Amino acid sequence: MHTSSMSDTPGSRARQAELTPAQRRELDRLQAAVAGAKQAFAEAAGRIAVELGRGGNSAVARHLDVTPQHVSNLALAYRAKAEQHAATEAGNKEVAA
Repeated sequence: MHTSSMSDTPGSRARQAELTPAQRRELDRLQAAVAGAKQAFAEAAGRIAVELGRGGNSAVARHLDVTPQHVSNLALAYRAKAEQHAATEAGNKEVAA
């Protein structure tokens, strides 16, 4: 036996709530902060693994309870970014000279 609920009746949907501009800005600001924190966390994990050298990926992985492969990817991304930054700095010095 099927009993009809309010959601089964056409036209009985509740009015959708709308965020105020201030609420949208607050959520957007916090979402951006979370994204920035995640990026900083990933960069720090990669940097620390690189600084530790041999066994660094495993040490960071154990602390964070993730796989060494995940930390290896973070370390590779950190190295690539550091190399790109170094190349950009070297190019800027050549232009200035």
